[in-house]
Amino acid sequence: MILALLCVLAIVFPQPAFAYRIAYQNYELWSDRPIPRAIEPVLDDVTRRWRTSPLYDRATPARIFICNEPWRMWLYGMHFSTRFGGVADVWLTRHVVIRAADIEANRIVPPGPGPIADAAQRPLSYFIAHELTHSDVSRRFGRTVMLRYPEWLLEGFADYVGKAGDFNYIANRAAFIAGAPELDRGKSGLYRGYHLKVAYLLDKRGWPLERLFAETPGDAELERWLRTDP
Repeated sequence: MILALLCVLAIVFPQPAFAYRIAYQNYELWSDRPIPRAIEPVLDDVTRRWRTSPLYDRATPARIFICNEPWRMWLYGMHFSTRFGGVADVWLTRHVVIRAADIEANRIVPPGPGPIADAAQRPLSYFIAHELTHSDVSRRFGRTVMLRYPEWLLEGFADYVGKAGDFNYIANRAAFIAGAPELDRGKSGLYRGYHLKVAYLLDKRGWPLERLFAETPGDAELERWLRTDP
């Protein structure tokens, strides 16, 4: 019981495990390694992406923890794994945890031997904006969003915001209809197929975000619309 309580306290108050901190605009960023000044243009790019969300509020505090040491990612990411880019704690703190990063290059360090997929569209600033979007969704629609909404909606909207329009709808829809593996989350690990569904509803059908969460269509129905609606 005491050990469990200590683990919860460590997750809720991770700051003592991170020796370096900067404050910039509405961002508070901690790291287990020195933070270069290059973080400022990275965070400016996060803002450019994040503000494409209708949930964006410049007064919202953004608390970000960069875990260069694998054990910190394993613990504070709460996935008990190091093989992911970032995570947002939507249940308790709304903190954002990001894996090891090369801040000067605006990129995350890949978890495996090869480069990350879609690296040009997913720099470090993408991952931060993506996870901040999860936190915003939790603020607006409740801490239990992970239980109440489908993965395609939550991850698709975060990808939509994180990429800030850097998404070719026509090409991705054609790839989806052709059955391309990069549009299949299970085969590629990417959120491009989820992004396509969100972009279709927000941009092509003109649904406001509130409607998207209030009247979330079923997956089969949405895929039928994507295949038949030009």
